[in-house]
Amino acid sequence: MKDAKELTRNDVESLRGELFHMILFSLAWALIGEYVLDFRDYAIGAGLILATVVCLALYSIKLYQLEDDLPEGAAFEDRRLLKQDRLYALIFVFEAMAIFVTWVLILKLGHDNWLICCYALFAGLHFLPLARVIHQRSYYFLGVWVLALSVSGFLLLSSGKVAEYLANALVAYGCAAGAAIGGIAITVKTRSALRR
Repeated sequence: MKDAKELTRNDVESLRGELFHMILFSLAWALIGEYVLDFRDYAIGAGLILATVVCLALYSIKLYQLEDDLPEGAAFEDRRLLKQDRLYALIFVFEAMAIFVTWVLILKLGHDNWLICCYALFAGLHFLPLARVIHQRSYYFLGVWVLALSVSGFLLLSSGKVAEYLANALVAYGCAAGAAIGGIAITVKTRSALRR
């Protein structure tokens, strides 16, 4: 990341977008986890994720205020930025298509208990190229973490030693926690750059 003196509005806007991405990702997985658990944990896990997300959202508001004090930066027509935006969009389009096709196939094959692990698999796979496109190193760790959770979920479901709802809840809450930690990493990275 650039020094605070070199930060531009585009840099801060990009960081804020990634923070928002982590907020949405962690909330979605927390909701999936609560649905799978049928609120057996009295929403304690969702409450912890929600508290973290609120802190991240408050920090995002600070980034809005910071944005006004910084220079504009490179124009949107910069070819590098256009290519980056195009790749970013393509990653999400391919992920959505893969999830849809997998959803149809898994339901057709009668393995609906694998849905959450498959969604985690595609979520983990989407973070790896995304890390390269937007130069966010923490996404590599998040991608590997989510992939490991997905594989663990498949192994737990295949073994039959753990209840289906528990295996899926572990995958969902693991993904939510990973995204929340990813958001915290973005926040720490931004704060350290601003202190320099």
